[in-house]
Parts: sequence; structure tokens; C-alpha cells
Amino acid sequence: MNNILLKYMESRFQSKIIDPRRGVFCEGPVVTISRECGCTAINIANMMAEKLTLKTGNKWTCLTKEILEQSAKELNLAPEKIEYVFNSKEKSTWDEILAALSSKYYQSDRKIKKTISDVVRAFASKGNCIIIGRGGVVLTQNIERSFHIKLHAPLEWRAAQLQEIYKLSTNEMLSYAKEIDKKREILRNYFNKEPLSNTVFDVIYNSKNLSDEMIAEASIHMMEMKGVLGKHIVMR
Repeated sequence: MNNILLKYMESRFQSKIIDPRRGVFCEGPVVTISRECGCTAINIANMMAEKLTLKTGNKWTCLTKEILEQSAKELNLAPEKIEYVFNSKEKSTWDEILAALSSKYYQSDRKIKKTISDVVRAFASKGNCIIIGRGGVVLTQNIERSFHIKLHAPLEWRAAQLQEIYKLSTNEMLSYAKEIDKKREILRNYFNKEPLSNTVFDVIYNSKNLSDEMIAEASIHMMEMKGVLGKHIVMR
């Protein structure tokens, strides 16, 4: 009984965000970072989370593998069973049939992608998070208190960054970068239902010419100017 009452009180008095210009409840704030292969986002995201936590007084978190893990949990599957979706692979009809017959926990590609989109939207709606990839830019477009970043750079520069990690040839890294870029584009386009335009981003940075610190600082400044952080918290 006490647990039921506690859950009700938590739900009833959960903080909501109101936009003073419109007098309506808003979700967020949320940041999404899309990137071309070879443009590292995690350092920027961690810097932004730390700075935004200090600035707002609310704990900000970076989300990457957490989306995969929560989606798998919702589907009652191991994370590795759905990871192929993020690699833009699809089961053949025959694979779907075999999987359905062999496992009572079978889930279709469509169900998995629907769950991923629901999980991303849930994290974004709750706010105070930075979502790296995972189709986040598409799935959070309807959230007013959102800020969307894209990192890009010349292909040759990106291949050189990858060489430092994987110790493979330039040609191998050029091919790898192109392949990963294509896979990420396929996932974004699936959620968007059509090819994604750069106009969905608030800002696009050239990672070759700008440091992680510069990108993090500039992004937070623009978030403030856009009003992403400047709303009033009220009780429902």
C-alpha cells in the first residue's frame, strides 16, 4: 500500500517544464549529436554534460549504449540480439521465419525499431540528456527544448583519425568510414521516412578545425541563446 501511494505521489508531483512564452508544458531539454565516422562525439558529450550539470544544477547524462540496453530490456532480449539494427542490417524473410519458430522471445525488425524509437523519446522527454547517434536527431525533432549538433570533417582527415585507433591502411579506413556513414544514414532515414536534410540540425561543426572544448562551449552558449535552458520549472 505504501509503495502504491509513493508511486502515485511521485507521479502526481513530478516536475514538469513550462514555456513562459506559450504557457504550455514542454519536454526536454535534450541534446543530440550526429557525427560522421571518425568524428568523435563522446568527449564533447561528456564535457557538455559536466558543464550543463554545473550550469543548471540538474544532473546531465550521456546516452549511447544505454539506449541499446534499455531497448533490449523492454523486449526481454539480450542487447546483442538487437544490436544488428544499429548496424542497419535486416533479417531476410527466411531468417524472420526461423527466428520466430526457434524462440518464444522472437521480435521482428519493425518491433525492435519501434521500441528503440520509444526508448529514445522517453529519455529525451525526461530531459537533461545528450543522445549520441541512435537516430536521436529525428526522434526528438518535435521537442521544443532540444538542440541538434552534427560533426563532420573531410573524409581523408577522418580516415587518419581512424588509423590511429585501428592501425590499418588508409584505403581500409577510407572504405570503413564510408560504410559506417552509410549505415548511420540508413537508420536515420528509416526513422525519418525519407532522406534527412542538414536543415534539421541547429549547428554543424568541422571537427578538423575545432577542438572538443570549443565545440562544447559554443554549443552551450547557443543553447542559452535559443532558450533551450531558459524555461521555468513548475509542478503538475
